[in-house]
Amino acid sequence: MQERKDVVMRSMEAVPTQIYWGLAMGSVLVSALFYLIGRRNTALFIGQWPPTFLALALLYKLLRPSREPGAAGLRDALQEVGTSAG
Repeated sequence: MQERKDVVMRSMEAVPTQIYWGLAMGSVLVSALFYLIGRRNTALFIGQWPPTFLALALLYKLLRPSREPGAAGLRDALQEVGTSAG
């Protein structure tokens, strides 16, 4: 089971967070396009994808802290707040 989790995490790690955001916004636009041309069932189906893409991004962020620029500064700030509160 651990091996399978590692494979999934490595796959998700290869996808930048901006891609998940782009997929979510792209599916909203595609859904709107299908709605405008009268394919409402297809529009509703595609319109349900954005939460899935955003949930995948959040899952990845929760399971693996960010390696994106600026994350180290945030991590340091959170540690500083934790030590000053305690």
